[in-house]
Amino acid sequence: MVYRLTVHKIDQSCLFDLSWGKGQRLTASVVFPEEMLSLYAAWQRAYLGYYKQALRGRAGGAGQVTAPAIDWHSQLVQAEARLLSEFHTWLRQGDLYDLRQEVVAAAQSQGLAELFLTCTPLDLARLPWETWEFGGPVQIVRSPATIRATTAHRPTGRRSKARVLAILGDETGLNFSGERQALDAQRRLLEIHYVGWQPGEDPIALKQRVCEAIADSLGWDVLFFAGHSNEAALVGGQVAIAPQTSLTLKDLTPYLQTAQQRGLQFAFFNSCSGLDIAQGLINLGLSQVAIMREPIHNEVAQAFLAQLLQRLTQEQNVQEALHGACQSLRAEQSLTYPSAYLVPSLFRHPTSVPYRLEPGGWRSRLRRWRPTRHEAQIVAALALVSLIPTLPPTEFPVSPQAWLLDRRVLAQAVYRDLTGQLGDDDPSAVVLVQIDGESFRQWDISTYHPINRVMVADIVATLVDRGAAVVGIDYLLDLAQPGQDDQLNEVLTGAIAQQQTWFVFGTVRQNGRWLPPHPNVIDSDRILLGDAWSPWRRVQPYRPQSDRPGPFSHQLVVAQRLRQQRRTGTRSGPQPTLQGPPLAEQVRRALQTHDLNLSPRATLHPLTELSYEAWQHWLQPILDLSLPPERAFTAIPAWSLRQDAAALPDFRDAIVIVAAGGYEAAGLAPNGADNLVPPPALRYWRDRTLHPATHFTGGEAHAYMTHHRLANRLVIPIPDLWMILLAAVGGKALSLSLGDRPRPRPLVAAGLSAATAGYGLLSLQLYISAGMLLPWLLPSLVVWCYSLPRLRENTDEPR
Repeated sequence: MVYRLTVHKIDQSCLFDLSWGKGQRLTASVVFPEEMLSLYAAWQRAYLGYYKQALRGRAGGAGQVTAPAIDWHSQLVQAEARLLSEFHTWLRQGDLYDLRQEVVAAAQSQGLAELFLTCTPLDLARLPWETWEFGGPVQIVRSPATIRATTAHRPTGRRSKARVLAILGDETGLNFSGERQALDAQRRLLEIHYVGWQPGEDPIALKQRVCEAIADSLGWDVLFFAGHSNEAALVGGQVAIAPQTSLTLKDLTPYLQTAQQRGLQFAFFNSCSGLDIAQGLINLGLSQVAIMREPIHNEVAQAFLAQLLQRLTQEQNVQEALHGACQSLRAEQSLTYPSAYLVPSLFRHPTSVPYRLEPGGWRSRLRRWRPTRHEAQIVAALALVSLIPTLPPTEFPVSPQAWLLDRRVLAQAVYRDLTGQLGDDDPSAVVLVQIDGESFRQWDISTYHPINRVMVADIVATLVDRGAAVVGIDYLLDLAQPGQDDQLNEVLTGAIAQQQTWFVFGTVRQNGRWLPPHPNVIDSDRILLGDAWSPWRRVQPYRPQSDRPGPFSHQLVVAQRLRQQRRTGTRSGPQPTLQGPPLAEQVRRALQTHDLNLSPRATLHPLTELSYEAWQHWLQPILDLSLPPERAFTAIPAWSLRQDAAALPDFRDAIVIVAAGGYEAAGLAPNGADNLVPPPALRYWRDRTLHPATHFTGGEAHAYMTHHRLANRLVIPIPDLWMILLAAVGGKALSLSLGDRPRPRPLVAAGLSAATAGYGLLSLQLYISAGMLLPWLLPSLVVWCYSLPRLRENTDEPR
């Protein structure tokens, strides 16, 4: 949680104004202790007395702490204790209780609270507010009262090394060798460029050189200044770049603005009395500035820089590194450098995030992309969901993938309907003749199973008379029916002998062998056998190197294409006859030499075959039930063949499938069920007609598959697991981007929602245009789960 606290001193009172969130605010007014400023002045005298040599606000000694005649160390320690005691006692007043509790409660519930502190006038800002003891994980960072400019955020991954401009100013009484050594020790992560005064150089030329270096066209990540500086309210502070030569912030403003636009993120003025400088730079839009509020000893400045750089290269951000460096001065070097830890302060622009060095080397950069425990759990959970086999409910009680696939195809059907993209294929190219209950009544047949051969013979005879040249029979006729088989055999052999009709019979594997029709029905060498298994919501692939029969729909399309080539004279090829080599063998040879324009998507992909070992169906085409049945095939009841012939469709160029039409006890499945629960997409189309869907038959599945193969319209589903992993990479990139470049929460949420919706629309259109089904729900969940933690952090205020 981010809080903003403004402390304004008017006469002898201080107004504390705390704001956060969406307009929440607490105020309190407390009396400012009269002795506070005098205690501060006493501490400042003792501080300057101890560090009287080599201060970076004036020329001084050689830079070594010498033993003073007065025990300034003791006086400084006592002055610090008195000042901090009075300061903390004042801040613990009861009038500030609600304010403190609000911040502490947020810090304890969320792990950390950031408090942006603004103090006016300048005398109040000089107090050591960073030592305020809240009793919880609260980070205090300063912000000026006036900010006119916005800040620019450095693009993620822009440079392999952070570019650092080190301005070494007036060295009179100082020694910058410590700074150079500390900076050069970090060249693995830093690209350092020095600029500074050379003896005998013209002051005007030096000023121009420094300004041009700041505005370098390649830009800088970090600006470092070492030397003398002083407060100067009217010009925003000034820095000495050479003896008797200074630049004010007003002089540097246009160059700093250019540097800021080119990516400058962090400035560190390792010099004296930098309050005016920090406030002026943040006002210009600079992201963050570290300064010394008081004069600083040369050795302290160098020790602090070394500590700061060490922590920055350990992947701490500036705020953490500065706090750690101060604590190091306090805990480890308090005897040598007493009170030095009270002097550094960090100012930040309200829309910034603490600057952090990009880790060095590919291993460090790769480490940023390593998923957190939370992210890994999300990806693992969704990946497991995606790997649950897609099996029908009758075989697998809980199948999330089957449920998701059904809803995805339903959404596609609605999208097709709304956009009018219903396809322009000729549905009469596939005709499904459905033997339903009324058909049994019309033929006066009382038993459903096994199918009556006389009725099948009548149906086939009518189809052949109407010119049907490719007929598929989706019935298993392996058992004999004495007294009926002869009539069916006569119709089949007559059609083959007189019209070279192609017949494809459905078959299933039983006890290690494929069941052909009984010899009394037809010689299996005169027909094609087609695997009648219909995978759940998917197209059965063709296996060219297998001895198993091709899929039922594949065999029908092959027969149609071979017949068309022979009829048009494009190429001679096999045709059904009552003599000669087996028809299946002729077709197998023809497939090796004839181009039948079969979609490669209909052939078993090696990845699909490999995925079967894990009960998956990667890249196996699906039944495109988003297409209305009327656009895929023409369905007619078998009994209509006995009615007015003029009302029947033309069968001459069609593939005709004779199949069960929803009557009880129909089917080739192991459990005998051919009437499945209709998929949601099919129900959607049927509900728009006067014939709501009560079942989905195997014959309808074969008709859809035949249409897909005939029209070369096979939809390949991209595996959910693949898209989940891809979404994890994209989600991580977005998470890192949001961490480096915060945005207002509503803007981020709106953008992410728009991107999710846009991806959904793209996937819906790609389904139609490219025959590719991109999973939407699970990948979108991954991206949202990666982004939500960042989304909670990113508000209109800094993180």
